[in-house]
Amino acid sequence: MSVNYSSGSDTPIVAPSPMAKKSSESNRLAPEDRPVHDWYRFVLSYPPHLVRDYIETFDLSSKSKVLDPFCGTGTTPVECKKLGIPSIAIEAHPMSHFASATKLEWRIDPEQLERKAVRVAEKVTDQLTRQGIIDDPQPNLIREASLPPEFATLPPDELKLLLANSISPLPLHKTLQLLREIEKNDYGNALMKLALARALVS
Repeated sequence: MSVNYSSGSDTPIVAPSPMAKKSSESNRLAPEDRPVHDWYRFVLSYPPHLVRDYIETFDLSSKSKVLDPFCGTGTTPVECKKLGIPSIAIEAHPMSHFASATKLEWRIDPEQLERKAVRVAEKVTDQLTRQGIIDDPQPNLIREASLPPEFATLPPDELKLLLANSISPLPLHKTLQLLREIEKNDYGNALMKLALARALVS
C-alpha cells in the first residue's frame, strides 16, 4: 500500500501496491531494462517495473518531483530520467552512490567508449605478457609462465577490508593492473570502473 497527499490537503490518498497488482512478476530484470540497470545492481534491488508502476499509479509527469532518500544503485532516479520526471536521489554508501551517479551519466558515445575500453584491455594484456602472465579469455586456459617477482596488492589497511581468502594474489594483481590503466584513461573512466566492479562480484 502507498500513501500520497494531495496538494493543500492533509487527507492521505491510499493507492494499492503495484506489486499487489502484479504479484506474479519476478524481481528479475526484463531484457529491455538491462542496458542501464544491469551495469551494477544489488541482489535485493527492486525491479525497474515497480518504479514505473508507481509512476503510473500516482500519475507522475515532468511537473512532478520524486525524492528517493536511499537510492541504492539508482533504480528510481534512472527510471525517472528515462521518463523525463525530475528526481532527487540521496545515497550515503560510497559504492552505491558511485554506481547510481555513473548510471545517470548519459552523455557518452558508446563507440568511443568501446574503443577506449579495448585499448585499455590491450595495454593491460601487454603488461601482463611482459610480466610472464599469459591470460587467455577462457578461465580454464589461463597459463602462468614465470610469475612477476612481486604481485601488485593493496595497502595493508585496505587489504584487511577484504574477506579472508576471497581473492588470490594473481587475480588481485590483474585487477589492480586493469584499474590503474582505467584511471589513466580520459574518457568513460567511471563506466569502465563500474563495469570492472560488476565483473569482480559476478
